[in-house]
Amino acid sequence: MQDFYLWCDFIERGFLEGEFRTLLAQGQIVGATSNPALFAQAITHSQAYKDAISAFKGESSKALYESLAIEDIQRAADLLLPLYEKNKSTGYISLEIDPFLEGDVNACVQEAKRLHQALARPNVMIKIPATLSGLEAMARLSAHMPINATLVFSPTQAKECALALKNAKHMGVISIFVSRLDVALDRFLTQASITTAQRTQLAHQLGIANALECYQHIQNLNLPHLYPLFASTGVKEPTLPKDYYIQALKMPHSINTAPLEAVHTYHNAPSPAPKILEFSPLKDQLESLDFDLNQAYIELLNAGLVSFQESFKALLNSFK
Repeated sequence: MQDFYLWCDFIERGFLEGEFRTLLAQGQIVGATSNPALFAQAITHSQAYKDAISAFKGESSKALYESLAIEDIQRAADLLLPLYEKNKSTGYISLEIDPFLEGDVNACVQEAKRLHQALARPNVMIKIPATLSGLEAMARLSAHMPINATLVFSPTQAKECALALKNAKHMGVISIFVSRLDVALDRFLTQASITTAQRTQLAHQLGIANALECYQHIQNLNLPHLYPLFASTGVKEPTLPKDYYIQALKMPHSINTAPLEAVHTYHNAPSPAPKILEFSPLKDQLESLDFDLNQAYIELLNAGLVSFQESFKALLNSFK
């Protein structure tokens, strides 16, 4: 697939010095993403950070987190730099701003600029949540650094992000979250008065159909410096192939960031691309069942913000 790129949605210090290098050398990935939950998992469960935490002399838990995260992101960026220098559409790693700042435009802008300056790497994207405040912050920052607009769930959100970044001086990505919408629908379907056949037909369809609708909204604006990035692509249903969301979303001029098990399956034991219902008739069918898609978008965005905040808070508290 031309102009389709696979990234890994994982970062951890030991991984960067081992398997990450192998995946890059084999051409299996060409970029990576991180988020507060991934960093919390890595730092609190890996021995690779123990010495750095013990040796830290700073004044706050947030300063300790940033020292660890910046070192990891810089290391990943350095390993990815040859890809970036060869093709400016590849070779990126992302770091998210403090998730508690998302409602304050000026604080978001100041934090992003500070982190970008501290990282001092051309191939680092700063992640900004796609809230109303985040959209304004993205627009102000896009002249200065690559931006990753994150926690995008609806086509309207996707288009608003693209418009906010339309005059960007750097490549940007719009991270469309996929599997969480399927989880929300599956929860609804288990309680809906429908047949087993109907439930089977509708399951695991909405996340992909919605993501493709978001993709089309972005592509319609013809902004070649912006890439739709499909995120939250780990399967939650054990019967699905691990690479289900990669195979379903292999689109021109797009990126898929996936957990390691999905990357491994995609390259070593790939599954066939699933058949997906079209968005508009699927949406109509769900509305006839009283599934409120717009409300689902709102709830998923809010839940995503809270989840990142809780992970970030738990990580900082673990340092005390």
